[in-house]
Amino acid sequence: MPLQRRQALVLAVIALVALLVFAASWIAARTEWARGLVARQVSEAVGLPTTVASLDVGFFPSPTLGIGGLAIAQPPGFGGTPFVEVGRVDLRVPWRSIIGAARVEAVSVSDAKVRLVTRKDGRSNWSALFPEPPAGTEAPEPAAWYLGALAVERGLVEVRDEMSGSNWQIAGLALDATDIAPAAEFPLELKLAALFGRNTVHYAVKGRARLDPGAQKYEASGLEFRGWAGGEPLPLAGAELTGALKRAAYEGASGVARLEAGRFTFGGVPATFDGSLEFGEPAMAGVFHVATEPFAPRASAIIFGHPLPVTADPTAFESLQLMAEARLKDGTLRLEPVTGRLDDTNFEARIVPGERLVRARLDRIDLNRYVPPAAKTLRKKKATLEDAVAQLATFDLDAELTIAEARVSGATIRDAKIRVERSGGQSP
Repeated sequence: MPLQRRQALVLAVIALVALLVFAASWIAARTEWARGLVARQVSEAVGLPTTVASLDVGFFPSPTLGIGGLAIAQPPGFGGTPFVEVGRVDLRVPWRSIIGAARVEAVSVSDAKVRLVTRKDGRSNWSALFPEPPAGTEAPEPAAWYLGALAVERGLVEVRDEMSGSNWQIAGLALDATDIAPAAEFPLELKLAALFGRNTVHYAVKGRARLDPGAQKYEASGLEFRGWAGGEPLPLAGAELTGALKRAAYEGASGVARLEAGRFTFGGVPATFDGSLEFGEPAMAGVFHVATEPFAPRASAIIFGHPLPVTADPTAFESLQLMAEARLKDGTLRLEPVTGRLDDTNFEARIVPGERLVRARLDRIDLNRYVPPAAKTLRKKKATLEDAVAQLATFDLDAELTIAEARVSGATIRDAKIRVERSGGQSP
């Protein structure tokens, strides 16, 4: 047989064998055995039972794997609704990855739903993910891997906290990132909508991120964000949010997340912020600082749906500045201290929202400026102030307001105290 014909025959045989291998792989991928194999791999990685509804493979121009109907079960004690459901996952790898290179060209995830639950005893379902290896097991060497592109669309996250009785939802989650590798920066863009009771928030952020799973360190930097919030008590137009954050970081070893050098403008109020949050058991703890620049409260009050009243002095409520430290400990949020300046009045306060507790102190205030224009006589001014105190009572607060010096009509009152008790005279 001539050499040329023998070479052609060899090539034909190789092509036929390759075709048979591809055909066998294509058929095998559609079997229950193949679906079970993939489900077991995922289950071993996350530590929870997993099922796969469908599986398909492709080979040209690059090998691809499609997973449909991926479901990860809840840990024991969290009900029968799946912890994670994913409508579709598609992976594309270069041919050289078939022989061991840990490179993935692209991953796309669509129609994913995640249910995060914290029980009344403080136990969370996500604490069961990624179980620790048995004692004495050597830690694996940090893996060298690369992901060319990651795309997530139509994601949904449901959060239920049985300790506080709260429920909220993140919908329309979309994420795009490229050139992802361990301990290397990569561009990131995220969009979402969040639902909190009757409130809706649309949010988008872009910047750079870094993942270092081996060191359990994750961070983002140079973040720019924008958004919109609507729902009661905001008016129909809602309120816009813009801002930036220099750095956000999380360390798995300590369980601490930090926010550094943030700034935002929300509803016409410009402010800076930073803080930290510790994801400990049984409850989270954290501290945050917020400081506004001086702003015109009348304009912002209109944006937030609570216009300030017309006053005898048209320059009243001209300027407001606030600084606050918020601490979360043992499930209780405390704002202390809260300091600021309203027009010519300096104030400081302590607030515990969960207990409806307010303690505030003002250095001096000319109350004549803040009464309605029609309240010209002393009697009318007194009645107006009494109405204002009565309005505080409608909020069911345990409040105490101390005023070092107050001017009312032609009188000066020093060390005045205004006390409002909760319904029935019961204080927390």
